Amino acid sequence: MAEATTTRPRPPLPEGWKPTLLSLRLARKHPKISRAIIKWEMQRAPKATGPGDLSDLLAPGQSRPADFPSYYISNPVHHMNGLHWMHPSMGYRLERMAEDFPLGKREQIQWWVESQVLDRGVRPRRILEVGAGTGATAFVYAQVFPDAEVVGIDLSPSVLRWARKRAKELGIDNVSFYHMDSGDLSHYDDGSFDIVHESHLLHEMPSYQIDRTVREMVRVCKPGGFLGFFDWAIPENDRDWRQREGMVRNNVEPFMLDYSRADHPALLAELGCEEIVMVERHSQSASWRARKGNLG
Repeated sequence: MAEATTTRPRPPLPEGWKPTLLSLRLARKHPKISRAIIKWEMQRAPKATGPGDLSDLLAPGQSRPADFPSYYISNPVHHMNGLHWMHPSMGYRLERMAEDFPLGKREQIQWWVESQVLDRGVRPRRILEVGAGTGATAFVYAQVFPDAEVVGIDLSPSVLRWARKRAKELGIDNVSFYHMDSGDLSHYDDGSFDIVHESHLLHEMPSYQIDRTVREMVRVCKPGGFLGFFDWAIPENDRDWRQREGMVRNNVEPFMLDYSRADHPALLAELGCEEIVMVERHSQSASWRARKGNLG
């Protein structure tokens, strides 16, 4: 994969990973205490609630919410059982967790969008973010491109509701959040978006869902359109692999090895993408971009 170059100065990167949540700071050395603290944190955290049928999270013309894949609710993840994605305080918790990563911080996301999208002359009308979470990346896209329509999708109801709450607080009115499965974007026609972006989603799913998601991202992207990815760095040495294996053993990231073994550039090339470029790579995350071929 080629490497990107830019003349836009970037904000300083934080050194290492320093989680803000007490439960995550204790997770490696004191997992039992960490799990108990997670329950306490979730009980005390602000919550985002809504109708049980998720009718408030449907896109215009969407008749029903997405089904929850079995992997999504049955596998322990982030030191919690799979159902934690349904907890009404998950939006608040995920926002805190995301801010611990370089590509979860607003100033780093803004540098990326400006240097890799804006400075390259991309002027989108419609932008889709899959795995939008609490909206950090979607908000930056919406503010850098105020005339564009930005759509974020996710499966966690409380996360989507928290993102909507944040959008209102920030006064961002060109972004919407809906309940959809990234592996089934059939609500949208081929070539519906100028930009399709993924934020720390692919490593949270088994290999077959990674394949489905990337294929759907490319399908709904316009020919000549832009694809962006924020996710974990692919292991480069034995130390990296040992770390990823430990994450699986300790119920932190059950699908990390599926993700790490995938050949993401090869899949994008197979789907007709061009200009597949690694923008940055550091210990905990990486980013890359591609352009969908004009014949795609």
